[in-house]
Amino acid sequence: MISMETVSARLLALGIIPALTLACLIIQPAAAQQQPAPDVLEYKGTVAAAREVEVAPRLDGLLSKIHFTAGQFVREGDLLFEFRSKDRELALALAQASLKQAEAQLRLAEVNLKNAQTLRTRNVTSEVQLLEAEAQRDIAAARAEEARTNVQLAELALSDMSLHAPISGLISRPSVKEGVYITQEARDESRLATIVQLDPIRVISQAPAALYFQRGGIVRNPEQFEFSLVLPTGETYPHKGRPVAASYEFNPDTQTTQLTVEFPNPDHLLRPGLAVTLRLLVRVE
Repeated sequence: MISMETVSARLLALGIIPALTLACLIIQPAAAQQQPAPDVLEYKGTVAAAREVEVAPRLDGLLSKIHFTAGQFVREGDLLFEFRSKDRELALALAQASLKQAEAQLRLAEVNLKNAQTLRTRNVTSEVQLLEAEAQRDIAAARAEEARTNVQLAELALSDMSLHAPISGLISRPSVKEGVYITQEARDESRLATIVQLDPIRVISQAPAALYFQRGGIVRNPEQFEFSLVLPTGETYPHKGRPVAASYEFNPDTQTTQLTVEFPNPDHLLRPGLAVTLRLLVRVE
């Protein structure tokens, strides 16, 4: 069988085809071996907070100070609310005094036990007296442990009078005002504030069923996919995303399935509720 190169050379020698056409014949097989261009799919999406935490009081008390303003960025551990704590401070002082007394009684009981053991070795006291001294030492030790626990409970109650941010993020406006006395009923029915995490942040999108089946499934081979965002201005968001969740079902009315993609948001540019376009680049294998 005569190859395509041999035929082309003979035709060129006879002047039947120009050199440019020959170049095309040689290039076409190479072009056919190139990888197909990746597919780019776009979906409408909505920005949502990755985490949302409610700040709620843990004890009854008078709210004395609010340390933030609505929309402020707070960091984990920042002081948010302070309640009047004078009664809790007195309770802690009382518990600490009881602990000192219990520890002193324990030391006395240990001295009495040691003395009883010495006298018993000399047959000065009876076995019953030694057992009584051991029992008194054990009782004193139990009371000292109880007093330590009461101190820990008092310290915990005092610490609960100051509420700190459990995560870093934007905080809502406070739902109460300074000077309000928070009761158990109020604790059960409401929250003091809400914090939403902005970095990272998520985009929730609805992928149509037709495209889902056309591509063989959104999460079948994650290494083939690259997620990016198009902002409402038409600009491309500078950070890439990663899929973190996908719905296991389709919406029967819209025939779409939910896809959640997480993006870094170090500058807090993306905010919950913002409408964006989720762009999915699919590399064809």
